Amino acid sequence: MENTKMESKRNTKVKWNNKVKLIISDVDETVADLYVPADPKMADELAKLLKEGRSIFFVTGQSVDSIQWRIVEQIPKDLRRRILIGHCSGAEVLGYDEQGNRKEKPYYSVYEQAMTQRQKEKWRDVVKQLVQEFQLEVYSTMSVEEFKKKAGDHPKAIMLEDRGPQITFEVVNGYDLTPEQAAKLETDVPETNGSYDLRIPIVERAQQLIDEANLPVSPKIAGVFAVDLTVKGVNKTTSVKRVLEDPGILSSIGLNKEDLDDPNHIEVWGDKFSTIRGGTDRHISEALPQAVRSIDFREENPEEFETSYNIVLWKGQNHLHHGLLEYLQSRHE
Repeated sequence: MENTKMESKRNTKVKWNNKVKLIISDVDETVADLYVPADPKMADELAKLLKEGRSIFFVTGQSVDSIQWRIVEQIPKDLRRRILIGHCSGAEVLGYDEQGNRKEKPYYSVYEQAMTQRQKEKWRDVVKQLVQEFQLEVYSTMSVEEFKKKAGDHPKAIMLEDRGPQITFEVVNGYDLTPEQAAKLETDVPETNGSYDLRIPIVERAQQLIDEANLPVSPKIAGVFAVDLTVKGVNKTTSVKRVLEDPGILSSIGLNKEDLDDPNHIEVWGDKFSTIRGGTDRHISEALPQAVRSIDFREENPEEFETSYNIVLWKGQNHLHHGLLEYLQSRHE
């Protein structure tokens, strides 16, 4: 009976919740496309929310610098004090002062607490070894369209970015291979959930090398086509919990714990909630009361969601960041 109610809710039109005080949002493909600035219309809608006294906590695998130039710089300075950024999946959380400048010191940093300088260097050695062993063709980060123009469809062409507390491989062409494509690679790529994903052997080998080097690092599949190497114990669940349990951090964005007692006062935005396809955004939901609404802006199969959480599918004309913009604009109708 409970599952039937939840399924009905997931297929209902998603209407704006005017009671929301804190929005916890993913960034890539939820607020902006990969490695490009947010649409100015999106930035305008986010600014309106902040001006109304709502607060936004971006929890992302990206670096803080990426969120700064892609989103925050489009927000008026006097509104930025209500923004938090949990970058590199929440390894660090940073905020903004009254003048709209990013604070130099993070509210906390798991990265600095967990790793010595020597361990940081050994971590980079592991990454170099992975690139060599898998014969990866490395590019800097750019939009997917630009990457495709430069790298074509070569499965082992990747974008690699060292974000400090996280190192990310964007396996743009190798996450959903045909059996024929997989067979042509020198790497053994097993069939997983009906597809051949080069990230699987990369993660497995990364774990072996990390264990040998005795590093506090966890490799994991993330996003649509990413492999994230992050500080062990860091994920979107831990970062959200840490912020919600810290009165000082909440106060910095104009909130207190009592403001968030009502589940309707919090909302989650994301695009990856599947439990079998690397759905990292569901980890935000797992940090919150089960009644808190999480909106999935990707066309995912609700049967792959955790049934105990209030995850709903956006049923508009558009999806991903275009769907979120449609959702935000719908509140003015």
